[in-house]
Amino acid sequence: MMKIKKFMRAFVVGASMFALAGCGAPKGAGTNGESEAKDTYIENGTTGSDKKDISNENNSNNVGSMDGDEIIAASDLQGDVIEFSDHGCVVNQVTSDHADEAVVIAEGYENEEAKVTIKYGDNCIFQRAVISIATGEAMVNEAAKADIKKKTSLLLYGNFDDTENFTAAKVIITQYE
Repeated sequence: MMKIKKFMRAFVVGASMFALAGCGAPKGAGTNGESEAKDTYIENGTTGSDKKDISNENNSNNVGSMDGDEIIAASDLQGDVIEFSDHGCVVNQVTSDHADEAVVIAEGYENEEAKVTIKYGDNCIFQRAVISIATGEAMVNEAAKADIKKKTSLLLYGNFDDTENFTAAKVIITQYE
């Protein structure tokens, strides 16, 4: 009887360890010490007033290899598309509770206060950035307005007209590999 109890206890402890390991590792504890990014998690080392000003990159049509963290940090708004049209879109704004995390509300649980209506400005630049999760390197190339669909993750550069409306001068479609 005692052997069965010990065996069951060891089995439960082992199963719990495997279940908890599948829930994710703390930041920096992934394979090779690299942090992992998921569709709803964007690593961003700077926020708000700490944003690095790379306005020369924001207002140009630069393509090629760039630092993904700098592109994210320099954006004025981040969000996932909820609705889209030829003139703009509505995004669910990315929020942050911690300096190194960004969180997007799950589909169906959007908060009306987090929605922002985006209007594409005259001569708005559209680009796509494919960001490597392992290296943080971003390959940036040209994109089209038609590439923006529902659930597309965007980095937006421009100005807020008010808390719920934003005029974009540049739109970067982000994808993670």
